[in-house]
Amino acid sequence: MKYSQKQAMWVSILIIALILSPVAENWASKPKDNFPLSYYPMFSKKRKATYGLYYFVGYDTTQKRHKISYKIAGTGGFNQVRRQIRKAARSDRAQTFTQKVAEKIANKKGYPYSNLVRIELVKGYYHLENYFLKKDTLPVHERKMAFYKIENHE
Repeated sequence: MKYSQKQAMWVSILIIALILSPVAENWASKPKDNFPLSYYPMFSKKRKATYGLYYFVGYDTTQKRHKISYKIAGTGGFNQVRRQIRKAARSDRAQTFTQKVAEKIANKKGYPYSNLVRIELVKGYYHLENYFLKKDTLPVHERKMAFYKIENHE
């Protein structure tokens, strides 16, 4: 079966209209994102200047601060563990979760984990533009969610 140029033009117009149709969701009061036709809200949504993120930090005997790898806090990939930490931080399990992470750290050998005496579950707020464009990787503000003192290392 052969297609004429006119039929090919109408099929092309129909496909282009279908692909562009999700753009209208940007102006809807309650936009709906559907796969495979997406208006890509993760890129078009207005974002706040700062972004909050939950993570663990540890302190040694001199109160020097150390970042704690997400791999110690949970199993799975980075995003999976990040969700586990966020879920615990937002629940009444924050202290228990922090204690479990501290117990894992207490059994670790090697720097910096063997020197840590306290860990904290914090929510850090980062200025996204400064973080990515100016490489200012320090948080604008941190809020302590839970902490646990590490008694002894084996």
